[in-house]
Amino acid sequence: MKIFLDTADLNEIEKWLKTGILDGITTNPSILKKAGCTNPLDAWKKIVELKSRYTPEPLSLSAEVFCDDPEEMLKQARSFVKEMNYPGLAIKIPILGTDGTDRLAVIRQLSLEKIAVNCTCCITWFQAFAAAKVGARYVSLLYRRILDCGLDGLGMISKTRVLIDQHHLPSEIIVGSIRAAQDIFDVYEAGAHIPTIPPKFLPEILFHKKSVETQKQFLCDAGVTKKPQS
Repeated sequence: MKIFLDTADLNEIEKWLKTGILDGITTNPSILKKAGCTNPLDAWKKIVELKSRYTPEPLSLSAEVFCDDPEEMLKQARSFVKEMNYPGLAIKIPILGTDGTDRLAVIRQLSLEKIAVNCTCCITWFQAFAAAKVGARYVSLLYRRILDCGLDGLGMISKTRVLIDQHHLPSEIIVGSIRAAQDIFDVYEAGAHIPTIPPKFLPEILFHKKSVETQKQFLCDAGVTKKPQS
């Protein structure tokens, strides 16, 4: 399992970069707005600068276009790549535009230009499979949004994984729209390569009361602490 952090909050990013647990960071316009970022490029550059303090590895960073026209998407994606000059950058392209038409040609063209694409807003397995087939480096299924539609979220993930493996496609499944800690385990078991996790859930999935109880026992037996009164 790879672990991506779904945030643009620099304090949270630094906190988890220090641990060495992260493989990447995902952002979108809503996440940037929530973090108070008014200039996306500046925000992404700050994330890359912060990352460089803790690891030389080019952790994945997903940066989403903020336009809807296919030609403008291509232009914006190329400008982001040129401006960022960061080998870990993945450009997020939605599977559909607001007019309901697909953006597969955009994904295909960027992939041919060796620009990594994270195809986002995928709800169905066929959307994700199609994006993977035309060259997307990542396909992002939005788990809880899938459930909001009354669809089988885990089934969408597992079907996508089967197809990617059967066709030997070099794409990885990112699952976003995580709204509970248990979601992280569920989507991984269903076949996600990468859950992208809101920071608030990492402490929760790292915690187990038995780990705390055991450490207390060890320290007590070592004479460092006193045995709790019954």
